[in-house]
Amino acid sequence: MSAIRKIIQRQLFQKDDERIQAIVNVNKLDGKKKKNQTLLCLAVTIEHPIAVRLYFVKGEKDDTFKKKDRFNLREVREIDGINPKKPSPEFHITIGDRQYVILAGSANEKDDFIRELYKLSCQYLPVQMPDFCNFSLPQLEAEASIIPIELPEHDIAMASDYQPVSAKEDADFRKLIERANLTIGDAHAFAEMLTEQLQSLDGANINSMMDSENSVNQLLSSIDAALTGVESVEKELDNCDDILAFVRNSIELIEEKDSLSVVERKNKARLNEEIISFVNSLQEVTDAHIETLKQANFSNPESVQKCTDAARAVAHFWHGRFAKPMLQMKAYQDRNDELAAIDVFVDRLMSHLSALFSNLNDLSLDHEWHELCIPKQSQRFRALSPLSDLINWLKTNRPKACNLVLQKYIDSTNLLYKRLFDNFFDTLISKVPKAIGSEKKSSELAINQSAFIYHFPETSDSANTSLRSDNQSFMSTSSEIDTEVLPQLIETVLAELSAVIDAEQKFVVRFFHINSELLAQFDTTSTGSGDSSSLGGRSMEKHMNEQVRHVMGNLFDSLNIHLDSFCRAVCRHNPSNVLLLFVIMSKKVLLPQDPSSYFLITFGSLVVLIKRQFDAFIQMECGQYSEVRIVKKTRIGILPSIARFAGFVRRAETIFENAERRTDLEKAYFNLCRAVCDGIQKAAANPYSKSPSSVVKFENYHELYLTLSELKISCLDQQRKDAKALKEEHIDAYVKEFMGRPLKEIQTFFDNVNNFIEMRGIRPEEISYQQQFSRMELKKVISQHPGKEVKKGLEQLYKKIEKNLVANSSLLQVVWRDMQEQFIKQIAEYNKLILTCYPGIKIELEVSTDNVLQFFSEIAQQH
Repeated sequence: MSAIRKIIQRQLFQKDDERIQAIVNVNKLDGKKKKNQTLLCLAVTIEHPIAVRLYFVKGEKDDTFKKKDRFNLREVREIDGINPKKPSPEFHITIGDRQYVILAGSANEKDDFIRELYKLSCQYLPVQMPDFCNFSLPQLEAEASIIPIELPEHDIAMASDYQPVSAKEDADFRKLIERANLTIGDAHAFAEMLTEQLQSLDGANINSMMDSENSVNQLLSSIDAALTGVESVEKELDNCDDILAFVRNSIELIEEKDSLSVVERKNKARLNEEIISFVNSLQEVTDAHIETLKQANFSNPESVQKCTDAARAVAHFWHGRFAKPMLQMKAYQDRNDELAAIDVFVDRLMSHLSALFSNLNDLSLDHEWHELCIPKQSQRFRALSPLSDLINWLKTNRPKACNLVLQKYIDSTNLLYKRLFDNFFDTLISKVPKAIGSEKKSSELAINQSAFIYHFPETSDSANTSLRSDNQSFMSTSSEIDTEVLPQLIETVLAELSAVIDAEQKFVVRFFHINSELLAQFDTTSTGSGDSSSLGGRSMEKHMNEQVRHVMGNLFDSLNIHLDSFCRAVCRHNPSNVLLLFVIMSKKVLLPQDPSSYFLITFGSLVVLIKRQFDAFIQMECGQYSEVRIVKKTRIGILPSIARFAGFVRRAETIFENAERRTDLEKAYFNLCRAVCDGIQKAAANPYSKSPSSVVKFENYHELYLTLSELKISCLDQQRKDAKALKEEHIDAYVKEFMGRPLKEIQTFFDNVNNFIEMRGIRPEEISYQQQFSRMELKKVISQHPGKEVKKGLEQLYKKIEKNLVANSSLLQVVWRDMQEQFIKQIAEYNKLILTCYPGIKIELEVSTDNVLQFFSEIAQQH
């Protein structure tokens, strides 16, 4: 603490001419532990007048300190030591209106700090010193070596204003006395001398004031003359202000008259302009315009252009700047009555458009095109384009008539595209059997095999191998042909539809000006508000797309039906083609598309249709894998669904190579594998099966495990492990089921012994006292199974296992080895049970472990 005190004295207090009298380390302030080191310092000034201050000093990260808060000793009201009888580092100090709860580093630091604070309070604040509560006051006084000054009650008020004499004041006073040749003891005489000098100075001041009376009188006269001159100047200034006010009023009146004349001239000029514009607007629609509309010939391009100009003049007359103000004017009403020919013009235009739509559609159907192409409508678009401006005029001035024209166009064009799509998709679907017809027989064969109807008495391993190879060859042939033909067909469909739909959409938007009123409204809103936000732009774009999609949807409402027919036709000849379709469309989904094009909706519809076909195909495959029908008693063997599943996976992996959307395929793998397992369970439980249920399960699960191991599909790794576990489980069940046959009577005897012990609660060593489990009965049962009989039973068991399994099965030795281990374990359990239940008897089974190992080895070598 002394080192810290020296550092703080040097860094903070020395430059301010202060000296630290006491210091205490603050661990907690107001109940909160301080992260940085905090100290409470008591300091006094070195020079007079002496001041006593309290400082909170905070430690910084770089071993420096900083003054945080400063208080004068006069501000300290109370110091509470908490408990005077028990040493404690905690104390409270009240400064002003706030109480600080301080936890010092130790009780000794606290006592030293309080002692020094009490000493300085007694020395410099004898009257206003703080209250020291819960302290031993006599002890503080003795340690501080200060006797507190006790003043009478009547002197407390005077003492409150007492200020101690500083050393400088004391030195100055002594110098003053030395100049008068006096000492401190002659202070009374010194005071009388000062009084006499003060009285002489007062008399001199009075005499000086009496001598200056004449000068004062002259000064007062000068001041009165100056005041008179000021009054005359003020009167002159008032006269000038009156003259300036009159001039100002006159100028304001002149300016007002001038401004009124300027307004009058502007109003006359504006009125003249309005009259001229009004007359021009009345003359805008001429008699030649009206005659042009009456004699309109829509088959002539020049006449169409003249009609367009005349229609624009009429539109400007109706919707110009003077349209609403002139409604009540006689001249405007008379001119408007002369435009009754517009209705006849509109009727003739609608009739011409209806006939033109029908004739152009018939003309488009008469053209000959390539059989795998949809005829382009560029000629029809060129024939209708000159009428686009009239359609825009019609939309603005006769909205109902324009909607009728649009509906007629939709109806006639819908029939046109329906016929074109019928021809295109019929030709396209007719190409599908030619492209895939070469594998039709193979497809029918595979479908018949996938039904899993067993007509054969036995299924040999060679038959299964043949079936698997046929399935795989079918899959490979189908894959090679389809991967070449189907992408070409899909590209043809998408290319033709994209060209036709985009061209039709551009023409419809341009010809019928579908978005013109929205654009005009948006421009007006943006100009009026001064803000064209991105949100408003997106809202307008969305509304525009909705209008376009509504019109295009009515034009191509039959397209989804043709797309669905095309997908069904492709999948009808070979359902697995849907995998290739799914991959092709998944890759195209990732390509950038124009969001405003209606073709994007058509493309999305095709993707949805193919996804539905994909799901239906997987569901159909799952149904075939899980459905097993056996029409007569037969041994099942390996189910064909496993080989079919393997062929499906191989083709799917070939098709989905480098494809990014594998989630749906992995889900299909999982469902198909589960369907195969369901088929295994159903086949094992079939009443027509001659094979034991456990044999059907572990043989097929073993085949499924080998297939999944060969395929190496990461998402089916868990199914592969499950197949292996199920195989081992059912092998154990099969072994336990047939294990007791070579020692049937011994097994029955000891099973009854165990049941009797568990049910009756008899101790094992007392079982021999039961008549049915006596030692004689034990010897009798053991004698029925000599070594030759056991070996003969094992040979029969081997033949039974060989008969239950498929020919040349790799599981035969596995089952036989498990059977050996289980048999040895069974013999060991019987010997242990004999020792437990028949203690002291020298009876053992006639076959030992070595004999069993020899029997199993010989039987295996013989076969």
